[in-house]
Amino acid sequence: MHHIYSNILEYWGLITSVHLLEKNMLWLCLLSLALMWIRRWRQPAELITSVAVQRNLPSLPVLSRIPQALFLLALLSINVWLAKPVIPLISETRTMETRDIFIAVDKSGSMDTIIKDAEGNDQGRRIDAAAHAVKFFVAQRKGDRVGLAVFDDNTYLHWPMTDDLPIILKKTDLIPRFVNGGTNFEGPTGPIQTVINHWREYGKAKTKVLILVSDGDAPLTPERTAELTKEMQELGGKLYLLGVGETWSNPDKTAVKVDVEPLKKLVSGLGGKVYSVADEKQMLAAVTDIDKLEKSAVTVETSETFRDVSIYFAILSCLFFCLFIVSVAFTRERL
Repeated sequence: MHHIYSNILEYWGLITSVHLLEKNMLWLCLLSLALMWIRRWRQPAELITSVAVQRNLPSLPVLSRIPQALFLLALLSINVWLAKPVIPLISETRTMETRDIFIAVDKSGSMDTIIKDAEGNDQGRRIDAAAHAVKFFVAQRKGDRVGLAVFDDNTYLHWPMTDDLPIILKKTDLIPRFVNGGTNFEGPTGPIQTVINHWREYGKAKTKVLILVSDGDAPLTPERTAELTKEMQELGGKLYLLGVGETWSNPDKTAVKVDVEPLKKLVSGLGGKVYSVADEKQMLAAVTDIDKLEKSAVTVETSETFRDVSIYFAILSCLFFCLFIVSVAFTRERL
């Protein structure tokens, strides 16, 4: 008994969950009622002139109503069929949210400087270490969109935002070439403004990250810092800086003192972090740390699909019409 009751509730739930994609077609129900009334109205009253005719009349008045009911049900079934009934099917899919990550590498003349370890051994140029760190970082991306640029006094786009990461890895080989010029952070052609403009046109993900790799000083006026902060915040962007060389890791040893506080303030205001790196090993550790900080949140995407059940009402209408014809033959009611 409990099993039967559960089945009834299940079927009732399916019936009540039916949606009609073309609800306006239900107005045809009024037309069906009108046709029903016209059909009854067209049947004239008959005078009984003989016992034979009287014998053909239905013995029970209720039986004469059956053809009418079946005819009406057939018409209503057609109306519902035309209204396109469907049952919603909700499917839930968990997907990782993608990120828009843009990497801009300083290629000014100072990036051609040789890195030395604690024992004074040459570890290669700063620009080569930066290129290797970028390649290592890009190789770890899964599902992210990455863009690549280099900059000195201007910014040069190596590749726009893309999820085709193999081509970004290929473009990292171009980073160490043509090292010269100065460093420009605040200008309209600087890396920050260039990436902001690029995100406005091509950005898609909610999580946007700009990674700057530079060894230079950062002349930034308070007014320009406020402008860049506002524009980045409007896009939901974060800024991380890999400060290469003694300018960042050990400023007391540098012959020329530079003020890096404006750039540090910009990074901090955008919820990022400054990494002071002296060699390639520290660069690799820094990009690994950035990846951990900017892990994408798992989001639940709910998509609703429909199962078409209109065919059942079409079949039902055919069934009612067949029963109607049978009932007319049984009750001898005139069509």
